Amino acid sequence: MEATTETDTREETLAEKLERLKEQAKDFASKHPVAVAAAVAVVGAVGAYFLWPREESPADGRTMKAPGSGGRVVSRKAFEEKKQPYFKVFRTDGAEAAVSFLSRPN
Repeated sequence: MEATTETDTREETLAEKLERLKEQAKDFASKHPVAVAAAVAVVGAVGAYFLWPREESPADGRTMKAPGSGGRVVSRKAFEEKKQPYFKVFRTDGAEAAVSFLSRPN
């Protein structure tokens, strides 16, 4: 019968697992530089998409659902400044035109 030693039955610690993973990543990166560059580009593009400021976000940050638009979100400030013309455009040209009217600069 063979005797098992303490080192044979010891489980790998988290630090050892992370070190092993780091070495595997270095090995992969050295063998596949194009794949690493592509992964970095994809992560950068996704990050830019979610972190880039959007034009339709209002400057003061307050929004509301435009009346009669089926839930379209508009700047509260723009709606308060152009309330009467909004409803006139809404009645004559419809909800899409009215919401578009609110997003135009004065």
